[in-house]
Amino acid sequence: MSRTYKLKLGDRGVSQWQQLETPGDVKRFLRWVVLSLRSQTLDTRVAGVYSQLGMALLKACNESDFEERLQALEALARARSDYEHQRSNGTA
Repeated sequence: MSRTYKLKLGDRGVSQWQQLETPGDVKRFLRWVVLSLRSQTLDTRVAGVYSQLGMALLKACNESDFEERLQALEALARARSDYEHQRSNGTA
């Protein structure tokens, strides 16, 4: 990154994005990348790398969220099945 870009980024640079924990955080980070690129405060190559990393992280967050929801639904289905089985046997 050139000295000009470093000076333009200043304190509001990428260091504010150290904790990308939720999909919302990642989306805000990607928005910052786009806006920084448009205002020419971020090098295009750096923006490309940040964007690829951000998209990979967003995909991982979404897959993790999907896995958690799927596990919850499977547990609910098992509990319902167990209840129905007990009910049909007269034990519930």
